[in-house]
Amino acid sequence: MTKRTHVKKDKDVKVVYETWVGVMCALIAAKNQILIIGRGGGKTTNYMAERSMLINKEMPNAYFFFLADTYVNALDNIIPSLLEGWRRKGYKEGIDYVTDAPPPSHFKNPYKQPLSYKHTISTRFGNFYKLGSADVPQSLAGNSYQHGFIDEARNINDYPIRKIMPALRGFPAISNSVFYRGVSCTTDMPNIAEGDFDWVLNHEKNMDIQQIKDSLNVGIKLNKIRLQIYNAIRDRDLNAIKRLEKQLYRWTVRHLRVRKNSTLFYQVSALTNVGILSPGYFQDQLDLLGPEEFKSAVLTFKPTVKKGEKFYGTLGEHHFFDDGIIPGYYDKYKIGDSVQATSLALKYIEHNKPLDAGVDFGNMCSMVIGQETGNYVYMLKNLFTLAPEHIKELALQYTEFFKHHKTKVLNLYYDRSGNQNSAIKKDYATELANYIKEKGWVVNLKNKNQATIFQEEEFNLMKQFFGGYNKNLPHILIDKFGCREYKSSIQLAKTKMSKNNRTGSTMIQKDKSSEKLPLHQLPMFSTNFSDAGKYFFFRPEWVKETRQRGLTTLGAPTIG
Repeated sequence: MTKRTHVKKDKDVKVVYETWVGVMCALIAAKNQILIIGRGGGKTTNYMAERSMLINKEMPNAYFFFLADTYVNALDNIIPSLLEGWRRKGYKEGIDYVTDAPPPSHFKNPYKQPLSYKHTISTRFGNFYKLGSADVPQSLAGNSYQHGFIDEARNINDYPIRKIMPALRGFPAISNSVFYRGVSCTTDMPNIAEGDFDWVLNHEKNMDIQQIKDSLNVGIKLNKIRLQIYNAIRDRDLNAIKRLEKQLYRWTVRHLRVRKNSTLFYQVSALTNVGILSPGYFQDQLDLLGPEEFKSAVLTFKPTVKKGEKFYGTLGEHHFFDDGIIPGYYDKYKIGDSVQATSLALKYIEHNKPLDAGVDFGNMCSMVIGQETGNYVYMLKNLFTLAPEHIKELALQYTEFFKHHKTKVLNLYYDRSGNQNSAIKKDYATELANYIKEKGWVVNLKNKNQATIFQEEEFNLMKQFFGGYNKNLPHILIDKFGCREYKSSIQLAKTKMSKNNRTGSTMIQKDKSSEKLPLHQLPMFSTNFSDAGKYFFFRPEWVKETRQRGLTTLGAPTIG
């Protein structure tokens, strides 16, 4: 860690600690700052907080936007983390900033009067922050902004970014600021194998390395002059103060010039924060994440993906939608509120129609819920439990989230093992159905008396579903936020080849080794959720359209 000394007007000295990367960023102070930082590196509470405090002071009266992946995450986690960072660094609520309210009389005013203070932050410098999210793209519409802040950029598609960037304009009074029309981004290393978005990596080519080196050198010179001024004030050396203030002005002008239109792109591991985290943190993360994810998430090594390894090879970005939340739904919540998520927020749900769900049972129970609407299947929400929680807790999650659904009918598609103990009425499927029925639902068990789905059958069926080859099959659309774990599971699922012992032929199989990961990693990184999706889609009418084997005399698909 690096020691930083702040001097107040009363000449008291406050000592704080900062990573060397934080000091470097402050000395460079580029127009655009894109930081890829390992998990635990203090992206929001440290780097984003420090950066925004600098820009608050440098761009008084300006409008800023703060973009997160989802409104729920922004209200529950990201903005509270930013405000926590501000408080650690000296800001006080009500004195330096307020949220969701008009600013007090001692605050400066932004350059134009806001229409609403809902989901906003105002600072004493007259800055006005508007909160937005990728799952509610309209949340930042209708304003001009002078700087943008983007947190966890790997979770945000570049489409809302392209839509928002033209709004970086207006307020010519501060157009001479280096930060005018700039962006500040922080994120973990994107992993496209897990469904992350890597557009932020494109900013690397925008960085002029020599310009950044020059900015750093001039920033170091300025810092030395400020230290000399502090010493001269302490020693009451008026001649030195006068001389040094002239130097400060000249080097400040040079710093402004060299930083014009600059971009700092920097990739750094969480080891920069080892003074706070301690070495034991990294050993724990290695044990929890495993070597591959540890290299990406903590050390920020860029992961690689081989397309030919994917089990769902025809799955593409066009199968996901990011506007599944009704605009304005979360306006009733304030920043820092605990948000109660229910199906009332979903834009594409039909509350007067039954719901369908695919379920996979085990030490992790996975449920994917959707609806068929016209020629589309909307995958709306996924839920899961981890041992020791099991069936009862999964049912409670379902009934709580969909408690406002008007047609309380659920069609349940599930693993063959769900009925394996049906003779004693203790099978998982019936148990889950009974818990849901207690809340007033009708549950139709759709997979009784069915056999095994071979993995090659699933491979062929989903190849046609995602590939769009068969006009008789509906199109699949998946909510990338509501079905985050299901999305990750199908994007990470890999193939493996094996021999059929009976025929000697080579078969395509799904690599299920990820299901041996530590329990807490299963939702995002195992194939469990992909199996819940398999049961959802492997239905008689759809299997028949693909002319696969596996239909019984009753026309039911084999499930397992």
